[in-house]
Amino acid sequence: MIQSYQKILEMESVVSLKLEQDRKSLDKIRKILYQEKNFIIDRLIIYLKRELDIDYYKYKIVDIDSNVVDIIVKKDSKIFNENIEGKEFLNFNAEELIDRRMFDNKDEIIITDLNFDNDLLNLGYLCDSLSYNFLSYSDTIKDKLSTFVNYVINKSIYKK
Repeated sequence: MIQSYQKILEMESVVSLKLEQDRKSLDKIRKILYQEKNFIIDRLIIYLKRELDIDYYKYKIVDIDSNVVDIIVKKDSKIFNENIEGKEFLNFNAEELIDRRMFDNKDEIIITDLNFDNDLLNLGYLCDSLSYNFLSYSDTIKDKLSTFVNYVINKSIYKK
């Protein structure tokens, strides 16, 4: 066999193996960030009830931009009752619900996911929203959500 060709084949083999290892590592990371939606949201609702004595329930909405949004809603939420309940879709972008310039939403509605898989929850979306400059959530809600997400991610990282 031609030596240069054999060397290229060996290099290709090494790179292919590295790519496969990197793909597996990336899959593991994605499994941490994308978790079973109903399970995690149910646990979040239980956690918020225990920590804050607030009852939340799951809800899915579609906004004017065709975004499909998973939210949890505080029982007897004024924002929900006035702007969401009974409507086929919102006549505004759903992310305005958590923008303090648009709504005084301290703890009434929490967006848990936006335009993601029906079965998987993108924890990255929740983390990113918690760092939004105009986030309307109270400091207590931000703290509880951060603690919860941190726990879920850490538990998955260190899971054996």
